[in-house]
Amino acid sequence: MKIKKFIKEIIFIALAVIVVTNVIGYIRGKSVKGSSLEVLMQKETINGKKVKDLVDKNRVLVVNFWGSWCPICLRELGTIEKLSKRDDITLITVANNSGDNKKLKEFMKSKNINYIVVNDSNGKISNAFKIDTFPTNIFYSKDRNNSIVDSGYISEVGFNLRIKMVDK
Repeated sequence: MKIKKFIKEIIFIALAVIVVTNVIGYIRGKSVKGSSLEVLMQKETINGKKVKDLVDKNRVLVVNFWGSWCPICLRELGTIEKLSKRDDITLITVANNSGDNKKLKEFMKSKNINYIVVNDSNGKISNAFKIDTFPTNIFYSKDRNNSIVDSGYISEVGFNLRIKMVDK
C-alpha cells in the first residue's frame, strides 16, 4: 500500500513539473519578439550561408541557442544532430561565446556534428532574443505567429512534443 501511494505521488509530481514547465515555456514564448528573428535571418552561418536562405517558411523553425562551454548543451548534441536530419522542420543553431569560426568548426568536427551553426561570438544575437540560459530552444510555428521557448535540457521526445504543440 505504501509503495502504491509513493508511486502515485511521484506521478503527480512529474505531471505537475511537466505542466509548470510548459506554462513557463508558453509565457516566455510571448516575450520573444518577431524582430529578434529578423536579426537572426540577417546573419551568416559559419559556412558563409545566409540564414534567411536556409529557412523554409513551410516548416516549423527550431532555433537552438547553445555554447561549446555548456555541459548541458553538450548532452543535447546528439539530439540536435538527429533533429537536423528531419525534413519537416528547419533547425538553426546559435553558438554563444564559443570562439571564432575556425575554433567552432574544429569543435564540431571533434564531436562529429554537421548541423547549421551561426556563430554568436559576442553574444549579440542571444541578447536580441533575451537569452540568458543555455541551452534555450525556441520553436516557431510555420506561420511564425506562435512560439514556445524552453530552457535547459530537452530529450528527443520533448523536442518532438514541442514541435507538434507549436504548430497546432
